[in-house]
Amino acid sequence: MKKFLALFLALVMLTGLAACGGTAETETTPTPAASDDGAEDPAASGGGDGEHEPVTLRIYVRYSDDDTILPYDYAVECLAEDMPWVTLELDPMPADDGVKLKSMVATGDMPDIFGIQGDNLLDSVIQAGAVQDLTDTITENGFFDKVLPAAYSKLYHTDGNIYTLPYTGTEVALLFVNKTIFEENNVEIPRTIDEWISAAETFSAAGITTLPIFGKEQWICNTLYDALVTRYIPDGLSSLHDGSHSIREEGFLKAAQDLEALAAAGAFPDGVTTLNYEQATNLWYNGQSAMFLNGQWEIPTTEQYLGDQADWIPIPAASEEEYETSQHAFIGGTGTAAGLAVCAWSENYDVAVEVACYLAEKYAEYNYTQRGSTTIAVRCDKPMEVEQSAMNAKLSEAIQEATSTTVLAGSGSNVELYTVLGEGTQSLLAGVMTAEDFIESVALVTGD
Repeated sequence: MKKFLALFLALVMLTGLAACGGTAETETTPTPAASDDGAEDPAASGGGDGEHEPVTLRIYVRYSDDDTILPYDYAVECLAEDMPWVTLELDPMPADDGVKLKSMVATGDMPDIFGIQGDNLLDSVIQAGAVQDLTDTITENGFFDKVLPAAYSKLYHTDGNIYTLPYTGTEVALLFVNKTIFEENNVEIPRTIDEWISAAETFSAAGITTLPIFGKEQWICNTLYDALVTRYIPDGLSSLHDGSHSIREEGFLKAAQDLEALAAAGAFPDGVTTLNYEQATNLWYNGQSAMFLNGQWEIPTTEQYLGDQADWIPIPAASEEEYETSQHAFIGGTGTAAGLAVCAWSENYDVAVEVACYLAEKYAEYNYTQRGSTTIAVRCDKPMEVEQSAMNAKLSEAIQEATSTTVLAGSGSNVELYTVLGEGTQSLLAGVMTAEDFIESVALVTGD
């Protein structure tokens, strides 16, 4: 637990850092080109600079909202100035829990650089030989020294090797509320799970969506269940993967029953397991839902759309008596290897590694300097150019009091366990599985 708290304190200290400097050696002006989805790709450039042969790299990363578009655009605009011989072809990554990436690995049609997160997905890519250990390479080129110790959990895989270049530090899940909707409907912002269920019943009766979770993605469904589990077992789903807790323990059943009760109260929209990220955020940003669940990276965009109407709250407690202690149990905060990876089969592997390191630095630089994010992975030497937002400041204070953390979405090396949890939590959200059946389905995998 002290180790977890030290990790969080390191994140808080980032606010005092001055952001990073990956300045390069040449300059030019980018020539925009269209990506596969029609979005303009600011990374496409003209060609060589007289010293380097022109290189085209295909990059596969999320490019769908402010959280993913803005840092990418910033990073590749800098790249076009500093490495004008490199042209990036953007292949936008869908929100599909890695399904398309697995297909790419199977067919051998891999991008040169790609985003990846989660032990299970990374294991499958490693087993296929599509990535190789970067430890020596990034030690020699200096990238390793720029990674903040607080982000080492996103740097090292479970086998002790480095395959990913992180640009965000360890992250936590937050439950956001639209204070105006609560006030207009005379509903108290919930402090306990029972109050949360009661609020959902009130909003449902009034035709208001309580929580438009993007249930098409299993990780967020697992995250919601993990949030409820931590109200009873602070180590959450991570403890199932490491074997320190059993699915037969009462806390896991109670959390499943809570999720079942929220679904029965109408907390989630119809067809929740087919709801994608864009559909869910559309309801939230347009002020049509009372709550939203996402990582702390959601803060800048939510503040942009909802201003001071929005805030984040601790996950409601199992009881009022437990509120003060349970609010310090965070979901997330302990990372798994994540970031940009480089395909071992790339024809321009060395250049791709250099570019991936550069992009990781610039992603972090943008998030720190332009969005006021303190959860970055790469050291920066530039000052924050925006005032830290109210919600970020609140988070910086709150994490100093953290008493426990989990791996976000409860991911681990057991692919079968992660999958059965995801399918089960989706079924609970949809109201087509009982809590008891959920526990039994997980027990078949854990052997309990």
